[in-house]
Amino acid sequence: MPYSLDYHSLESTYPKSEKLPPPPNFEKTAKATDHSSSPTSVELKAANHAQIKEKRAWELAISPAKSLPMNAFMLYMSGNSLQIFSIGILVMLLMNPFKAVANINRGALD
Repeated sequence: MPYSLDYHSLESTYPKSEKLPPPPNFEKTAKATDHSSSPTSVELKAANHAQIKEKRAWELAISPAKSLPMNAFMLYMSGNSLQIFSIGILVMLLMNPFKAVANINRGALD
């Protein structure tokens, strides 16, 4: 076989990954094996958890209002004639708030 590729010669032309500089804004951090139980770290974790829970609660409370512009556009586009499409849209618009209230406990548990 007269043709062959020598892949070992490529190692000298391309730098190894260890030689590459870190990407911008990259910070090396220690692994999470530090088991220090300082009260400040526990308080920070509790505060962070409380902030996440509050953010999640606001997202859950505001999510039905986010669909109002789309619902208004769908009502406008369905027209004022009595057809199966306009009836379906109206039923969907009336049922979605009740479904959101019924599923609020399931959303809060996630």
